[in-house]
Amino acid sequence: MTSIQQRAELQRRIWQIANDVRGAVDGWDFKQYVLGALFYRFISENFIDYITGGDPEIDYVAMDDVDKSIAAAKEDAIKSKGYFIYPSQLFINVVAGANANESLNTELATIFAAIEASANGYPSEHDIKGLFADFDTTSNRLGNTVREKNARLAAVLKGVAELDFGHFDASHIDLFGDAYEFLISNYAANAGKSGGEFFTPQHVSKLIARLAMHKQASVNKIYDPACGSGSLLLQAKKHFDAHIIEDGFFGQEINHTTYNLARMNMFLHNVNYDKFNIQLGNTLEEPHFTDDGPFDAIVSNPPYSVKWIGNDDPTLINDERFAPAGVLAPKSKADFAFVLHALNYLSAKGRAAIVCFPGIFYRGGAEQKIRKYLVDNNYVETVISLAPNLFFGTTIAVNILVLSKHKVDTTTQFIDASGLFKKEINNNTLLDTHIQQIMAVFDSKENEEHFAHSVPFEQVVANDYNLSVSTYIKAKDKREVVEIVQLNADLEITVTKIDKLRAEINAIIDDLITEHCPDGVKFKRLGDIVRIKNGKDHKPLGDGKFPVYGSGGIMRFADTYAYDKPSVLIPRKGSLGNLFFVDVPFWNVDTIFYTEIDEVQIYPKFFYYFLTTVGLGEMNKAGGVPSQTQSVLNELKIPVPPLEVQNEILKVLDTFSKLQAELEAELEVELEARKKQYDHYRDLLLSFPKAEE
Repeated sequence: MTSIQQRAELQRRIWQIANDVRGAVDGWDFKQYVLGALFYRFISENFIDYITGGDPEIDYVAMDDVDKSIAAAKEDAIKSKGYFIYPSQLFINVVAGANANESLNTELATIFAAIEASANGYPSEHDIKGLFADFDTTSNRLGNTVREKNARLAAVLKGVAELDFGHFDASHIDLFGDAYEFLISNYAANAGKSGGEFFTPQHVSKLIARLAMHKQASVNKIYDPACGSGSLLLQAKKHFDAHIIEDGFFGQEINHTTYNLARMNMFLHNVNYDKFNIQLGNTLEEPHFTDDGPFDAIVSNPPYSVKWIGNDDPTLINDERFAPAGVLAPKSKADFAFVLHALNYLSAKGRAAIVCFPGIFYRGGAEQKIRKYLVDNNYVETVISLAPNLFFGTTIAVNILVLSKHKVDTTTQFIDASGLFKKEINNNTLLDTHIQQIMAVFDSKENEEHFAHSVPFEQVVANDYNLSVSTYIKAKDKREVVEIVQLNADLEITVTKIDKLRAEINAIIDDLITEHCPDGVKFKRLGDIVRIKNGKDHKPLGDGKFPVYGSGGIMRFADTYAYDKPSVLIPRKGSLGNLFFVDVPFWNVDTIFYTEIDEVQIYPKFFYYFLTTVGLGEMNKAGGVPSQTQSVLNELKIPVPPLEVQNEILKVLDTFSKLQAELEAELEVELEARKKQYDHYRDLLLSFPKAEE
């Protein structure tokens, strides 16, 4: 298996575990347990590798906690790794007895507290303290009873233990880090608006990191004033040689849970405690690292237009970060407060790349005055407009502001990258080719029509310090050239096709009303011709892999289950909109019945069409919600005409369905053509010649 395949399989498996073990718990609430378990396994295996030096003859896992050699090695281990784990506390030993451990939740809490306490009094104390705070083993989110909590904790640990990372080496570490980032990104993608507050998608992070570190052979430190889960900082590590960042990674985060995720993320990417410094707190009101700057590289995706204290605190206007601009960012929009903060922490040779809300580049008032300060002092190197829907939690098209204190001229570069993206199901993404295209023009500073333009200082001033990309780069006209004569001819052909289809459908309807059984048809109990089974009665064969059916349809395929009878799935609750006909059975034990059909008496698809007709969802309503029971279904009377008659009916219905699909396709084509026709004539009708002045 290639490394790419291994990563893909690992990601598929870990997301499956994350969903399977959480049960009814919301994924956002449950993320700490999956991420925490992954982190626990990593630091355990990392510690084993350190304490044994990779020597297979040393079996640290099997050692006794009171072994004298362990006590002798403890202090050096804490100084090197930042923490200590006794053999009994290792992930592998805990997971081995997890299923039978009636005190699992309390023992885990004790182990986590001991690992954190091992750093007390050492330089790593701040970096280790509270790492497991969000892994609350007593939370009711895990279950209402100790037994339920332990069962879910054991399932999480077992699931993470089954992940195949291979031997603990450099590639193993990379897989751990990738798995953690994959989980965080998926949780962010499903978290709605809050997702974007703690994770910047990797493709955007890569661009921001490259902008901040462009042409810097080395940087002293890299800093993110609103670091979230640390994804932006770690992109710098991932895409540049480790020696290029001399003194490590610095970040501040206001959210406690996200602050813990960032520290875990550092460890999982093999950044040792002495190479990172992540602090908790409000960057704008209580900034850290005032004595650690300036920084050669700053990356940031701060919250958009968040409220802050602003001029309600009169002392802030004298703060060295904000005083040079002579004005504070508006209380309702802290965007420029983050920009000025970053500028203050930036070294004379460095760059800052900051994601910004577009409005700050053209609005008036205090924001205009701050733009004037930035432009007059020649700090704005580049403004880049990105495509919409690149970030989690927002669909807006944001900008990247690149600040520099070492510009060689007074021009300001504008790049319109809004057309560079790949359309995905939920979000757009930047490809490596898009990033390379942006970086090439960022480096050359050459003008490219509709894409990049370097604007003289005087022109920016003449535009009242407007830094909106659209002010300086004319958008390319992407309207399709319509050959209206050919289009009108094509529409006539489409109308003819549709008329033909309508005639065929009318012929089918005439066939439908033909009497197939003049002497009548016998009705039989459904239970006599179809076996209705609860999903929970099913026992999978072989290695237990089978397709899964859920409320959203087919969720995923594993190996095809060895079963050759077609089946109709019947939902326990809800309308027949969820009824599903398949050639192999799919099921979810909590939501459906599945069927075994006696094809000597009835064809499965005939059975399916009939269930759709009778309105099964209205049979048994409880509390206003349609629901089915096995006994009610068994008593349902169903017509059973001769098989040859069933076959004729199916031919007619299937043909009708096919023609209906064709008709829908033709209508879709016609509607699109009508839109082009309308747009063409609208533009002609409204294209008045300009009157002479």
